[in-house]
Amino acid sequence: MVGSAKTAAKSAKKQGTLFSFFSKKPVSSPASSHDDNDKANTKNIAGPTTVIATSVSSFSSNSSGADTNKNNQVTSNHQSLIDTSKQERLLSMIKVGTAISVYWPDDDEYYNAKVTAKKRQPSENSNVVTLLYDDGEVETLDLTHEAFKILDKDESPSGSQLERKRKIIHESEEEEFEDDSEEEEFDDESEEEFVAEDNDSSDDDDDGVFETMDVTDEDMEENLSMSRKKKSSTSRKRLCVTSIQSPNEVKKSYQKCSSMDKKHSTPSFITPPPNTKSVIGGAKLNSFASFASDSSMKKSGLSGQQKVTPMSQLSPSDSSNKRSSSTKFNIPFPLNGVVNQAGTHYHNHFQFLRPENIRDGEGRPMSHPDYNCRTLKVDYQEMERVTGSKLTPASQQWWELKAQYADTILLFKTGKFYEIFHMDADIAAQVLGFTYMKGAVAHAGFPEVGYGGFAEKLVKAGYKVARVEQTETPEMLKERKNNSKKGAKKPMVVNREVCSIVSSGTRTFCYMDDVSALDGDNGNCGIGPLLSIKETIFENNDTANDSDEDEVRARPVCEYGITVVDAATGVITLGQFADDVLRSRMNTLLTNFRPSEVLVESGSAGVSKTLLSLLQSVKKSILPSCIIEKVHETETFPQSNAIDADVRSYLQRPSQHVKPWDKEETLRELHRRGYYPRSSKNANMSSPHEGTGRWPDVLKACILGGADLALSSFGAALFYLQRSLIDEDILSLGIVKAYIPPDPASISGSETKESQSHSSAHSLTEIASEQQRKEDGTDAHGTPVFTSNECDVSMESDISHLSLDGTTIANLEILANSHSNTVSGSLWSKINFTKSPFGSRLLRAWLLRPLFRKSDIDRRADAVEELVSGAAAAAMSEARAALSKCGDLERLLSRVHSMGGNGKNGSGTYHPNERAVLYETAIHTKRKVGDFSKLLNGLRALSQIPETFDGIEINSALLTRVVRTTDRGGLFPSKLDETLDWYFDNFDCKKAADGLFEPARGMDDDYDYACDSINRIKQELEEYKNEMCSSVLKPSHQAKREWTYVNVKVDSKDKYIIELPINIQVPGDFIVKGKRGKGAKQVNKYRTPVVERLVEELERAYDVMKAGTARGMQLVFAKFDSQRTLWASAAQASAMIDALGSLAYASSKAGYTRPVIKDCPIDGSPSISIIQGRHPCVEFTHSGDDFIPNDLTMGSIQPDEEGAKILLLSGPNMGGKSTLLRQTCLIAILAQIGCFVPAEKCALTPFDRIFTRLGASDRILLGQSTFFVELAETAAALRGANRRSLVIMDELGRGTSTFDGTAIASAAVKHLVERNRCISLFATHYHSLLEDWKGKPGVRLGHMECIVEEFEARSYGDVPDEDPKESNITFLYTLGEGGCPKSFGINVARLAGLPEEVLRKAKNISLNFEQSMNSSSANHSDSQLSIRTKVKDAVNHDDWSLIEKLW
Repeated sequence: MVGSAKTAAKSAKKQGTLFSFFSKKPVSSPASSHDDNDKANTKNIAGPTTVIATSVSSFSSNSSGADTNKNNQVTSNHQSLIDTSKQERLLSMIKVGTAISVYWPDDDEYYNAKVTAKKRQPSENSNVVTLLYDDGEVETLDLTHEAFKILDKDESPSGSQLERKRKIIHESEEEEFEDDSEEEEFDDESEEEFVAEDNDSSDDDDDGVFETMDVTDEDMEENLSMSRKKKSSTSRKRLCVTSIQSPNEVKKSYQKCSSMDKKHSTPSFITPPPNTKSVIGGAKLNSFASFASDSSMKKSGLSGQQKVTPMSQLSPSDSSNKRSSSTKFNIPFPLNGVVNQAGTHYHNHFQFLRPENIRDGEGRPMSHPDYNCRTLKVDYQEMERVTGSKLTPASQQWWELKAQYADTILLFKTGKFYEIFHMDADIAAQVLGFTYMKGAVAHAGFPEVGYGGFAEKLVKAGYKVARVEQTETPEMLKERKNNSKKGAKKPMVVNREVCSIVSSGTRTFCYMDDVSALDGDNGNCGIGPLLSIKETIFENNDTANDSDEDEVRARPVCEYGITVVDAATGVITLGQFADDVLRSRMNTLLTNFRPSEVLVESGSAGVSKTLLSLLQSVKKSILPSCIIEKVHETETFPQSNAIDADVRSYLQRPSQHVKPWDKEETLRELHRRGYYPRSSKNANMSSPHEGTGRWPDVLKACILGGADLALSSFGAALFYLQRSLIDEDILSLGIVKAYIPPDPASISGSETKESQSHSSAHSLTEIASEQQRKEDGTDAHGTPVFTSNECDVSMESDISHLSLDGTTIANLEILANSHSNTVSGSLWSKINFTKSPFGSRLLRAWLLRPLFRKSDIDRRADAVEELVSGAAAAAMSEARAALSKCGDLERLLSRVHSMGGNGKNGSGTYHPNERAVLYETAIHTKRKVGDFSKLLNGLRALSQIPETFDGIEINSALLTRVVRTTDRGGLFPSKLDETLDWYFDNFDCKKAADGLFEPARGMDDDYDYACDSINRIKQELEEYKNEMCSSVLKPSHQAKREWTYVNVKVDSKDKYIIELPINIQVPGDFIVKGKRGKGAKQVNKYRTPVVERLVEELERAYDVMKAGTARGMQLVFAKFDSQRTLWASAAQASAMIDALGSLAYASSKAGYTRPVIKDCPIDGSPSISIIQGRHPCVEFTHSGDDFIPNDLTMGSIQPDEEGAKILLLSGPNMGGKSTLLRQTCLIAILAQIGCFVPAEKCALTPFDRIFTRLGASDRILLGQSTFFVELAETAAALRGANRRSLVIMDELGRGTSTFDGTAIASAAVKHLVERNRCISLFATHYHSLLEDWKGKPGVRLGHMECIVEEFEARSYGDVPDEDPKESNITFLYTLGEGGCPKSFGINVARLAGLPEEVLRKAKNISLNFEQSMNSSSANHSDSQLSIRTKVKDAVNHDDWSLIEKLW
């Protein structure tokens, strides 16, 4: 057949222009007068195969003469059809709305169309009209050279013309779509030929066009039953996806058409080569693939070979009988049975998907302020009009889901494959590198086993991914159809439900997900939590009566309620706090948690522009992959597709229109879903505040304390989790923590603004403090009591930690470096040597929350010191080896909780996953068992840690508590090993992974009872047999020998049928059910009432046993989850050991020493003394030499002396001033987390806050200039610092003029000295500032030393050198006493590579300016002396008029 096709291809004429994407249906033919034999011959020649041209270029010079002759013959025939005089008369009758029939010469048929537009060109003899064909195609052409006829008004297309039957393409599931065409080159002088092979022998399909999407075998069964024509049943071919080819390969890649019509072949389009211009005639392609409006959906950059090239618009040829195919928007129409290009599929022709026409579910356009990008209004009539047929049930199902999840990529399960359709397929082609499958519908897919990897790639690219599973088998569908009520519409497709939605902030990393993203850095791989923010702005109050205290502190301008959801571990954090005009606390929260997804409220009452700008600024700087999602005040909750009405009502909200930010609705939903246990069955549920006694403490505190903003943010997070179908997995864990800002006293006034808010904040602070004490290991020790009459000192008793705000964390590069935003080179990278993810998380919390109280710091430092050397260090090495084997226990505990039914004791849930039909259950089971096995083995390894430290004398109280079991006063569960033994004895991981697991005795009472019942019934059946054979049946000896039970297997039908020979005498209750054999050898099959009763009981027991076996693993997981408190205690103790071990490892480095933590009594003064201190993150200088250490002493070292608290630091540029400032802060942080520090000696009093003013950067998205940011950081320090704070400022005032900068710097120094009275390091280049504060009490001058070598200057060009000396600077990087006379900026300019001419000019200008300033200063001094002399003389002579004049 292929050979004949090629022969026909060579002999047939070529058509110059690709004119149609549809096979037209004939109306009438001018060749109808030909005899039937001619028709038959024509059909035989061009029957199954027809030559189709895909280029409008001229024919190749290699074309045969036969081809040319045939082409000329056809053209001649065409021209003969046109009667010029008659045509002119007909042309004059053409108007808009006229129905005509146009002749297509290559089809030799007329096709009906309507004139929709007419354009007369006077300069030319042409009549250009726009036609709308009956099949929906739009075409613009000149009728002057065309054969056509005008239809009568009552003449209309026949029903057969408009009818389009759906043709199902059968493809196998394993066959890959491959290119089998010959490699040919594209050029301007050639055109490629593609042969359409007809693989369908049925004439019934000739007129059909494949209309929408492929379906699975389940869907196919129903669709075939709808068809009135029987088709041969063949297996469906599945096109496996392949990566897009490189440009060179695309140039050679052609595809052959298959499964085409016998009468009308259709052309094939291929991807044009890279050098072909991909312009669609200025057409605006459908942009709904970018999901309408959400700015968060911007894709990551793709390589050139991954991008999908839109189809080029083919230009019309000069030949009058050649036409270009185009639609209203000049987008080529798609073809069936071939691979169409991006931008040409059906969805690109749907008007309701064009940006200007897109409407949400409520009919609002994108420009509407309440437009909801999560919903879509679908125009089904337009789809049917464009495609030419009604939607299939599966297609209808897809669009119904898409209407509710418009911003989400649907992975639509069909059989064993996840299919991606329409605009989602466009994204899959771009992000995943898929090629489109054949057909007019954009379509790609991948097998079930590939879900994890592909979904992860889509999520990383910024998309949400919905997993749509089949929750019904064909058998279940058939049963549902049979049980449907009479007159009701019968279901035609298997049911499907959304089982999960994965986004950046909702990844739980379940057994179907790709967990490779968790590898590396102990789980800290940039996978941040989900953050929900509710904001309220305070009204401007009268500040005329503000006291001095209010002027010192920041006034709150807004208040936030926040909810942080860590989906991987199931931890929820709630908080509510006021914030200042700079949003300092919010910036700190974003820096600490680094969320992957942020929910904010949209609308007029939603998020402020200031907060939105802050989020965009943080996204630009430290959170480039963060997605900002807007949640409306009123949202549309998606409707469940579950068949069972009870399940639907459970999964859906009571009303489809919900208010996520409403506190009362949130509480009612929490009660309705029962995430947390009720405290009373008799609680009045009309009041959502009741019945919460057993809820998590933090949530209760928010409810009772009136933390409305926190609850509002929690409601939005709940809506998002429910929509993602992971709400039960997370909330049922019951892990809710409290968040308090690290600087609780820095912003005052919120108490006066909202007394209720103050009450809730106080409750949350108490709970958060208790949680922090447990994490720090200080909960077993009392809080020290401070007694003082001074208010600011007495407040120190409430301080437990050193506060680090977001600015300080960024400036000191604590979590990430400032140039690449990675952990490399940060302080975190220098101390994080943990072996487990949960240990890493705890150490990170310690780093962001250093201790403040001396007793707490010493207690932790004692444990670290003991682990640095000696027997404890050796035991710690063994413990670290065990920790490296345990994986992420916190995440695994969360997974087991989910696999165990979310605390429902294995009874199952209403979640769609429970009903999903999965085909890779063996792989999923292995993953589940793998996670559980890893958890068991990890806990087993941890259980050995206390034994590792047995027999070792430990002096540290904290270390003793951490490594000892609870029965010995420690934190480790004492019976951990014994509890684990049960699971190792009753859960064979290898068998379970192979699907052979059976519940052990004692695991499930129902299962155990069923097993006992089965054994009992079998025993009774044997006893019945013995009894009947002994006393009833005759002859008894033969009955005992011949009695046989058949069908005794579990799955057998008609169980325990009795077989006996025919000669055995049986009583009347032996009912014959069958027989085998004849004559004397006949054997009868009997059933008795007793056996029937026992078999019925046996069947029920088997059903219970089967159910128990099916949920066997879930029962094990549920039992394990019921002991989660035990496992969590072991994980907490292990995390503390891991964190202490990491600090000990960092402290064991050469040159590290334990710092001395000093008391700071009321009458004392804070101090810090560092001998030979080094920067912990800088080991070498920029020149490659070893880092040069420095000494620094500030404050009162001896009790009887008053030392300087502020250091004015000067020195040359690049001399090491900023490094000294940073290393001092980092050494203080290391000391207060209990770590050793890089110094020979170190002693300090703990600091309560560190303020930094470093670097130069703007916040353009917030409208803040570099100088504004500089002053904002300074203002935070001047307002918030107290005597126990540490302040560093680098070059304050450099962002403005010298005079203003000097004035601001001088005033700031004065404030630090007189008001803040804290230890401060102030680097400056304002030498006048040094002179002003020289010799003042409490102020010390210092400079970074250098060696200045002068030599004769070399002449350069025409620039005169006013100073014959040049200087060469050698940086010593050491701190010296006194000020530095110069900054030597010209030397830095020379190092930076400025041209020598510029340097020479700059040197001269600097010298002249310096001389001018010195001269002005001297003249000013002389003038002052002269005036004083005149005043004295006037006073002596009582010349008061002169005195007044001089004054």
